[in-house]
Amino acid sequence: MSARRPLPGLLLAALLLAPRIASAQVAGPYQPTPLAWAPGPYALHGPARPGGYLGVEGRKAAAFGTEDGVFEVWAWPLRILHGFELAFQTPMYADPIRGRDVARSVEVTPGGATITYVHPAFTVRQRIFAPVGEPAVAMVLEVEAIRPMEIIASFHSDLQLAWPGGVGGQYIYWNDDLNAFLISEPRRQFTAFVGSPFATRATTNPAHALPDAPSEMRIAVGDQTPVPMPRPGEPAGRLVNVVSRGIPIVIVGQAAPRDTAVATYRRVLAALPRLYAERLAHEDSLFGSTLGVDEPRADGVVRWAEANLDEAMVCNPDLGCGPVAGYAAAGPGNYRPGFGWFFGGDAAINSFALTSVGAFDLARQYLGFFARYQRADGKITHEISQAAGRVRWFDDYPYAFYHGDTTPFWLLAIGELYGASADTAFVRSLWPNIQKAYRWCLTTDADGDGLMDNSRAGAGAIEVGDLGVGVKSDIYLASVWVEGLRRMAELATAMGDTALAADAARRFPLARRTLEERFWLPRAGRFAFAILEGDSLNDNLTVWPATAMSWGLFDDERGQRMSAALARATIATDWGGRALASESPLYDPLHYNNGTVWPFVTGFLALAQYRYDNPYAGREQLDAIWRTGALWGLGRNPEVFSGAAYEPLETAVPQQFFATSMTLTPFVRGALGLEADAPHGALTLAPCLFDRPGDTGVRRVRVGGVVLDVAYVVRDTLFRATVRRVEGGGALTLRFDPALAPGARVRDVSAGGRAVPFRASSNGRAEHVAFEVPLGEGIEVTVRHSAGWRLEVPAGEPARGERSRRLKILDARLQEGVFVVSVEGAAGLRYDLGLVRPGGRASRESVAFPSDGGDPRDGYLRQTLRFRP
Repeated sequence: MSARRPLPGLLLAALLLAPRIASAQVAGPYQPTPLAWAPGPYALHGPARPGGYLGVEGRKAAAFGTEDGVFEVWAWPLRILHGFELAFQTPMYADPIRGRDVARSVEVTPGGATITYVHPAFTVRQRIFAPVGEPAVAMVLEVEAIRPMEIIASFHSDLQLAWPGGVGGQYIYWNDDLNAFLISEPRRQFTAFVGSPFATRATTNPAHALPDAPSEMRIAVGDQTPVPMPRPGEPAGRLVNVVSRGIPIVIVGQAAPRDTAVATYRRVLAALPRLYAERLAHEDSLFGSTLGVDEPRADGVVRWAEANLDEAMVCNPDLGCGPVAGYAAAGPGNYRPGFGWFFGGDAAINSFALTSVGAFDLARQYLGFFARYQRADGKITHEISQAAGRVRWFDDYPYAFYHGDTTPFWLLAIGELYGASADTAFVRSLWPNIQKAYRWCLTTDADGDGLMDNSRAGAGAIEVGDLGVGVKSDIYLASVWVEGLRRMAELATAMGDTALAADAARRFPLARRTLEERFWLPRAGRFAFAILEGDSLNDNLTVWPATAMSWGLFDDERGQRMSAALARATIATDWGGRALASESPLYDPLHYNNGTVWPFVTGFLALAQYRYDNPYAGREQLDAIWRTGALWGLGRNPEVFSGAAYEPLETAVPQQFFATSMTLTPFVRGALGLEADAPHGALTLAPCLFDRPGDTGVRRVRVGGVVLDVAYVVRDTLFRATVRRVEGGGALTLRFDPALAPGARVRDVSAGGRAVPFRASSNGRAEHVAFEVPLGEGIEVTVRHSAGWRLEVPAGEPARGERSRRLKILDARLQEGVFVVSVEGAAGLRYDLGLVRPGGRASRESVAFPSDGGDPRDGYLRQTLRFRP
């Protein structure tokens, strides 16, 4: 279309508000392109909720929107459009029927999504997917109708860089040769296309401007003429059976010259079945190489988490390929898609999950990306905008190195990846960066106590709010650094850097001792939140000590006492762990840092409870994270919740990857107790499953190049593990340390039918039996024991908006022959608590709480129950 001269102001305004309709030419040789849509075993289904989140993501492009079919589309680093939606024109009505009004159901799969629109006159299925390696989002429509109809695709154009970048002079017009809208700008450095070979009409717009009204293209279904409007008294069109499968709509955008974008649009349009097949093959490859579970519900949670963490990888043409932190629709006038930027700390936390499920290559990509943007002094970047390649991000904006915890987290994550994979080549490739990061961390210890200081390093647990006032060193940053020191000694040893290995090994016990002694509150029997300037303590009860506990950095006695404090209702809601206890005067259930519930922090809490043998509290928190996967978006985990009721904050994003990663880490490392030590050719199997007897099978557990299948059988009088080698050779040692119910007495331990020497120990909460056996091709290990004490805690899922009501198990231990259970319950409620005694006798115990009293913030009361054999 030729350019037009600028029009007078009033006329131009009128045209901007009401774009005209122009005829389009249907591409004659193009045929419908039905996709061989394959929902697969992990498809999730539900009604189309107007506020329900729906996203499809590839490496180079993504669509974020709602389950009723309203989307915005990004092709990194650009937002191409927002407000994309379908409408349907039938001869029965003068006005189009909005898709959002007839969206009935949604199906979400790891490979794409389907929205089904249902009306008495038609059914339309909108298949949506993002190719793995193309800057495109594709939609393919399947139509069944009783009369010819038109499908109207409308949207608002953007072609704008992510904040803080900017593009000016954008315009849009219909390109007849491509049967697509072309969106561009005067320099032609950024180009996008939105089109369909079956479009028959489209709006036209004044040149050199974006319209205020949406742009529209219409697709005739049933014949190639626009749908006529019926006159009064006339029948509404002829009755026919219209079936059309494979009507494509393709959206492409690139920071590239126009010819390149044209070629991309044509390539994508011509290859939709192949691109969708590649998308399915990508998911199959991911699932075929990572951990799976035999139990269907757990396997679905695990697979969706693996798919999400894979979808976090974004390829930006200016910055390279790296992991972002989360996704959400930015909305009109906003150009940050949730946390769709590169975040170093999130990447490290999420890599723990990837390492746990054997996704080593993805973890390498996560961590390697941030080495490219390491500051000269060694600090690892906290966040990088998608537009960082187009602005002076690292010079003019204060966000890149805001956090202090990112650098020790990065070191720790590399150490954990090495521990699981024994990949010395990857460590060697980053060794200069690792050394610099380590040296930078050392410079932040101002007082020589062995801990990093927030005052020098930057933010740790708290970004905003009074809880962070005057903090010199918070327990979160301190814990990450202490565990990082342990891993640094291992990395330096692997690299042959004896001096650095000796330095880290010398610092680790000092830092660990400082962590455990300086933060401990003897009278309260728990750990403080932070050391303040002047060396006093911020003694608030927070969830943050759980980070140290998740790595077992506290001794058993103090760790168990802290575990009991963190299981209280003031921290543990029915939907996760509050960052700050509700009993604190600083508590605010809607404050970002001072009382909200974060699934990622809840993951540390769940793992901490498992580490210190409270599987009742651990499983409660793990279940809370798992439940979030269907709350806002199917298969997605929201960022943060109110501390008072089960509802995400208004500011939360619906798809946050460090929330997703915590569906995996505490499950694999805590409940299943699986941790690889590949450099030493060993796998630890320390499950804590005595609270829920049953069978659990796990596939593709990786220890370096060895792949194993593991199956647990847990009964009140039996623990059995079967380990089978699937891939890989070489010697491998299995280090068993299963937790048995308190009071259980081990009768014998055998491996392959032969007796095995073992070490039995008790900590009150559990009986442990530790032994090692070599693995050949496979082995079966059996521990026979008497029954111990076990609780059956009443289950229950909170409804949206509901407050906590579940019974909390703070501590359950055998003490001088008496089973002592400390619980908290909601005032006025009665709970039916199951109890299995030694000898296997089961009973139901009624635990009632008076209606008056209770903590005024959470309404809970405490009781101590004592049971004798």
